[in-house]
Amino acid sequence: MAIGKFRLYYVHEHVKYPCVGVQYRLVNQESGRFFSHGITDANGETKPVESVHASASCTLEILNANTGTYEAPDLDGDIGASSRPTLKIGASKDSTSTTESVRIKPYLMVYFHTQQGNKPIKGAKFTAYLTDANGKEAVARDLDRNAPITGVTDAQGRTGIIFCAAPLVFKFEMPGTPVKVASKRLQPLIKGQHIVRYDMPFKTVSAHTVPQKDDALARLAGKVSLPILISPADDELIAVPQSAFDEFEQVSGLLEQIMANGHRAKLDLSRALESGNAKEIEAAEKALKISEDKIKSELNKNFSKQTDLKEVVTFESTAKGVNAQGGKQMGMRRRYLSNDRYLALKNGRINKNEYKLNIKFSQGSATGGASVSPKTLDVKALKDAFQQVKTELKSKQNLAKPDPVVLTLLDEAATQFSDTIVKSETYEVEAHAQWLRLVAGAGASTTLDWKAKKAEIQGNLQAKVVLCEGKAAAKYAFPSLKGWMMKLGDDELGAIRAVVSCELYGFAGAKVIASGTAGVSLQGLKQVVVGINKDPHTKPLAGQVDAKRRLPVFDPVSAYEKMPDDLNGVKAEIDAFAGVEGGITPGGQLQWQPPTEKEFVSFAEVSASVAATAGGGFNGKVYVFLAGGKFRVRLAAGLCLGVGAKGALEFTVNAEKLFQFVKWVHYQLLNSGVRQLVYITREAFMALSQLLLLLIQEGISVLDGKTAAQARQTEAYRQIEATCATVDQGFQFWLAQIDQAKTRNQLVQNVNRKPQWLVHAPPETRGMLLYQITRHDLTSHMRDVPSVSFDGVDAQVHFMETHKEAIINIMATATTARTWENVMEHMTADGDKSSRPAGKNEGDVIRFLNNGYSLVQDLPSLMQAMNQRKEVKESGNKHLDAYLKMRNKVRNDFPKGYTVARLDSSHLDIILPNDGREHPDFAGVQTVGIGEAYAGDPGSSLV
Repeated sequence: MAIGKFRLYYVHEHVKYPCVGVQYRLVNQESGRFFSHGITDANGETKPVESVHASASCTLEILNANTGTYEAPDLDGDIGASSRPTLKIGASKDSTSTTESVRIKPYLMVYFHTQQGNKPIKGAKFTAYLTDANGKEAVARDLDRNAPITGVTDAQGRTGIIFCAAPLVFKFEMPGTPVKVASKRLQPLIKGQHIVRYDMPFKTVSAHTVPQKDDALARLAGKVSLPILISPADDELIAVPQSAFDEFEQVSGLLEQIMANGHRAKLDLSRALESGNAKEIEAAEKALKISEDKIKSELNKNFSKQTDLKEVVTFESTAKGVNAQGGKQMGMRRRYLSNDRYLALKNGRINKNEYKLNIKFSQGSATGGASVSPKTLDVKALKDAFQQVKTELKSKQNLAKPDPVVLTLLDEAATQFSDTIVKSETYEVEAHAQWLRLVAGAGASTTLDWKAKKAEIQGNLQAKVVLCEGKAAAKYAFPSLKGWMMKLGDDELGAIRAVVSCELYGFAGAKVIASGTAGVSLQGLKQVVVGINKDPHTKPLAGQVDAKRRLPVFDPVSAYEKMPDDLNGVKAEIDAFAGVEGGITPGGQLQWQPPTEKEFVSFAEVSASVAATAGGGFNGKVYVFLAGGKFRVRLAAGLCLGVGAKGALEFTVNAEKLFQFVKWVHYQLLNSGVRQLVYITREAFMALSQLLLLLIQEGISVLDGKTAAQARQTEAYRQIEATCATVDQGFQFWLAQIDQAKTRNQLVQNVNRKPQWLVHAPPETRGMLLYQITRHDLTSHMRDVPSVSFDGVDAQVHFMETHKEAIINIMATATTARTWENVMEHMTADGDKSSRPAGKNEGDVIRFLNNGYSLVQDLPSLMQAMNQRKEVKESGNKHLDAYLKMRNKVRNDFPKGYTVARLDSSHLDIILPNDGREHPDFAGVQTVGIGEAYAGDPGSSLV
């Protein structure tokens, strides 16, 4: 189903800011009727809309709160081809997701009036100022004329609408007097928001809302930001003058948006990849590079050393309900600034005497790097320290005394802060924890809910940092939740993806996220993920997307980028991480998309330790081998860690995943036309073929659908583990035992139970089974006595009938001509290719099926007809007829995307088409949506 939405943003200093809280409606371009309306979310996005049938287009209209009518948004520059931006949505049968970005022109307008009587002040000169890149005050310029923002208030005391994207301070001159009045720093407004102008009495600033009610005044967006900062690393709380806090808000808010834009750009790329639109992917990749470059530039400019960063906690009281009538709730925010700026704020603090917080635990203080238990926090001591700060602030006089609202909310802030600490698993305030929270959570930190949440699968390496912890859980699928199309030459083998999970910690974790590119290195036999520099020559994803499948494509035998032998001395792109060489231990699963399934299924998990010498001579992006009694898959890091990633990640197939691994290999064979899969070693492939025979022999059931914990409690798990660990010795022992009629009869009985292992067995396994089942002696006949059946008055006497039934069951799921031929080619004791032609071996099978009395009297003629590809319908032998009927129904090519079905199934042409056409849902991955990249994003719950 195709979906689409608009994203509204404005730009200041090359940084994108979402247009939040804009009231809009969408109008069907063909009918002219509106069909969706709402308010843009925290990302500036409208609600997604779906196409019903054919593709459609809609336009965006914004509510003008002054006139009460919907009209075109204020577009910035030449962005947007028309006055009303247009969104084109694909047909309902498409799985595209389109986000149309619209650059908006923000504005400011101030109403200057007397505090007493609320009378407009006409003719007051004003000038607007911004803070430049050097932190100095400079006259601002408007967006339309690039002229200095200066003027005179009109008869209503208004400045008029001034288009500008920077936060501004307005300075007014009272007409006829030397008095000058300055506003607080005012954030830009967007047409369509609830607030339409700023009101400027002499000493306070508030926001005027529409519609007006009794000329009531409301604070900006119903929020009150307390001008206090807590530095957890220093156990300090400082109250600062409002002007200093406004400047801090601007500086730290800029960094917040720069980091948020990086997270948003990653999310956009994931969404573009899910849509499969190459142009959208290309645009998203370019936007991501710009945002990543901006992040690196900002960090290198202001935080070049690890000690330059200072994390502070601020508080924001937010109104609940319409027009702030629903009460207040306190929210905490993480903000970041340079250590020098923090020291300057600290030196200018209002609470000169009482500013230290008593944050202690039963284990001691956390500031010394000691490990503490947050649940043992001395809450009373911490709240007492808040009270001492409050007492000092109350004693201040005149201009130094904070707003009474701040003093009222300080008690609530103390409760919120202490509760947050207690709810954390850890309380870490060292520099490495601050850096991790910056790169992983800045841009997602302005939220009222810091409660711990389970890590969700995401479309990029974006961690969710909660509470006061120094670790972050990341779980993501690259390039998106839809994965890759694996393609061997011209043969599409199906979709595959790796879901990688990392518990990020310290500077190593921060570097992995901030670098934007990762690699897999080895510490002994342990795999670790490390942050590395981006390779400028890396092929972009847009060029790897198949237009038909709308998925990026890779060839498993193409070479992967290896990690450098020595990472020491490699210059980090972010100066603060120079010399950080540690790694993060990865986890996760390797998954495939089974036929007719909408979601992926795991068949291997990241190896705890790698095989010492595995795959040394093979450079392909996929490599399947056997080591340590386990099947293993080595996957190029570029397929699971991101564009430009180097090295490879190794996965292990454990017992509970073995059946899915068997199915994955089987469908790889079928989709490739049953040819040699060169990325699977011969040793591993033959071991798998022999392992399946042993599992069938012992009647061991599959463990599909069970979790690892559930599977480990079963006898089947222990049997599979033991059999897999010693497959070579077990098979040799079986070869020595199979000549015993008892062992062969057990094999026949278990084959006739139609085990699931047999459905997906490769030709080598089927060939071995046929070879052994067609061997017999007197004791075999004693265990499988003759049977008599009648066809009318004609009696058919069959020798070893259960053996014949086993042959039918073995060949019932050999669905293609190439598979059937391959089975006969490998009709040997050990599964190796037979020295005899396939036809000779099949002749032995025909003779065995005809072993008895009153059966086919002229086998030479029947075999000649088979060799001439003539259809033989009735031979007078029921088992031979069943065999020939299946043989006549084999497909030339396996229809991709269909589930393997028995050739003797009714309605076979429906459940397994004979014309080779693929299933309409082949590689049509449907996901439930990608996970959160920052506050406000829709989340997924894939596990």
